[in-house]
Amino acid sequence: MKEIEIDGNHFSSLDGFYDELEVKLTQGLNWKIGRNLDALNDLLRGGFGVFDYDEKILLTWINSKKSEKELGTEATLAYLKANLESCNPSMRTSVQAEIEMLEQGSAKTLFNLIVEVIEKHDHIVFSRA
Repeated sequence: MKEIEIDGNHFSSLDGFYDELEVKLTQGLNWKIGRNLDALNDLLRGGFGVFDYDEKILLTWINSKKSEKELGTEATLAYLKANLESCNPSMRTSVQAEIEMLEQGSAKTLFNLIVEVIEKHDHIVFSRA
């Protein structure tokens, strides 16, 4: 089983997280990976040069406590506020509701959402250190 490490010391933002994934999970691509949760889900399926589609891997997120803090409430709030400005007008009500839930402590952070996407993949043995 291939072992892959994501190191929270290599990034402190969502963009940095995606840069880290690009380095660790892709090889030989002549294009950048998508920077959203749907693209993350696709990337984790494999087939991008490091491991094959649905190949069993061990994925360890070291320094995950640092990432949990840096991709926590503050970063999520900034992300949602940026989305509020650029999203389709029909989505503004739902994005505003997410902002309000986050401010009340009842919404998931970017870190939580990323972990959920990773844990949905049965071929990935995931651990945090």
